[in-house]
Amino acid sequence: MEGFNSNSDWVGFSIDSRNDDYNGYFFAVNASGVKIDVSISGHEDYDPSWDAVWNVAVAFDDDGWTAEFDLPFAMFQFDNITDLVWGVEFLRGIHRVQESLMWPGRAKAVRGSVFPLGVLLGLKNIPDPKQLEIIPYTLLGRSAETRLDLGLDVRYRLTSNSIMKMTFNPDFGQVEADPSVLNLTAFETQFEEKRPFFIEGGSFFKNRYKLFHSRRIGQTPGMLVPEDAVIIDSPDATTILGAGKILGETAAGTKYGIIEAVTDEEFGVWETESGDTVIQERGIIEPRTNYFIGRVEQPVFNNLSTVGVMMTDLRRVEAGYANVMGLDWRLKFLDNALTLKGQIVHSTKDGMSGNGARFNIGYLDPKWWDLNFVTGFTDDQYEINDLGFNERNDKWYYGSYGGLRKQDPWGRFLGNHLEYRYFISGRGGDGLTLSKSLSIEQRNELKNYWSFGAELNMQFAAYNDEDIFRDERAWVYQSETEGYGILWFQTDKRKKLILRPYLGYGQGEYRP
Repeated sequence: MEGFNSNSDWVGFSIDSRNDDYNGYFFAVNASGVKIDVSISGHEDYDPSWDAVWNVAVAFDDDGWTAEFDLPFAMFQFDNITDLVWGVEFLRGIHRVQESLMWPGRAKAVRGSVFPLGVLLGLKNIPDPKQLEIIPYTLLGRSAETRLDLGLDVRYRLTSNSIMKMTFNPDFGQVEADPSVLNLTAFETQFEEKRPFFIEGGSFFKNRYKLFHSRRIGQTPGMLVPEDAVIIDSPDATTILGAGKILGETAAGTKYGIIEAVTDEEFGVWETESGDTVIQERGIIEPRTNYFIGRVEQPVFNNLSTVGVMMTDLRRVEAGYANVMGLDWRLKFLDNALTLKGQIVHSTKDGMSGNGARFNIGYLDPKWWDLNFVTGFTDDQYEINDLGFNERNDKWYYGSYGGLRKQDPWGRFLGNHLEYRYFISGRGGDGLTLSKSLSIEQRNELKNYWSFGAELNMQFAAYNDEDIFRDERAWVYQSETEGYGILWFQTDKRKKLILRPYLGYGQGEYRP
């Protein structure tokens, strides 16, 4: 995204192939020929991991520059009827004047990326896209012994609005490696998904409480290793025997997605200590496992409001199970000004049940202000990490965020913004406060494109219990109040050289 926004000249457009004013795709290219594609939804949910195959060419002449896009119909989901009606929006970023142009125009208070769009007519007699794509692969290698791997990827379009993908013994050897991370905290690092099979359509399963973290499928084996043992020899990843996915939408607007995967059992060697003796053992470190993920989303009340139901289910051969059920909603009222969002989750693992919930209410005034209140909790039995991602359970939080804004030019200013965030989180049971934070940011942009502003960030005194996740004998200790403030200004952002000096002051005592 660094090559777009206000950093370059670019041109792009959005396509709503279902014409539902909710789902769509955005394509753009800048004057240097760098292109971007993003899957989007009306609630400003962007999925930059969506990676379609399309072409674009950039040319220069005395009048400026032009771009020609070539997009296959096969990348879109739509009802292939006689006279199609699609939504379309055209956008242009002009760097020298720091302006963004769009058609059709929209009020500045409108939130979302797909609505309201113009109407694209004249699409007729579109040939049926390819129904079946098959990509086999063979991998032959030799180190201590010769190894031959065979695999197959299949993509089949069930209808113009639904697809099925299958992979057998997938090869992810060409996928970019994870960055090196030194994690000194008590909690797990969440790595980004980069495997193409799981990326396509992955945004449909995302939510604030992450019930599905696709990196769990094929993760580093070690589930059956004793707690006091150290693994000395094991595979880097669990073998995925096969996986399938179906994504689609009905004529009534109901979206659905299903993922099923099976991983093989894995063997390894581990060491344990018995007095002065070190014992090595070899055995199963990861059982054969079946994964199921399903989600259904239904529009309600209007085109911008949805209710979704999601389930994940994991079954390990002779090693337990885990099941999670979730209900989520995103409701829009009063011309998209009032938003109600939330999620309720129930987890079951080996007979133990837990719950979690979150709620959000917000109002966006068309001209001057917005205000949001949020709250949520998870109890001490809440457990979704077999297929999802949760840093810790037994936690509650509440807070508020919002701001004031002047969006239209006045006097010497192009615009002014004031934003704040205030959040408190704590531990369930005893109610111990774990964090209390406040941030305030104020920005002003002048008509000469210089800008200035100020920031204040505070972390108020609370308690820290992270060490007890490493060792139950550890202490919970109180942290001190600390914070910092900054005054800054920035020179003309249209220039090649931009300066942003700042003056800051912070205070906080040293703590281990």
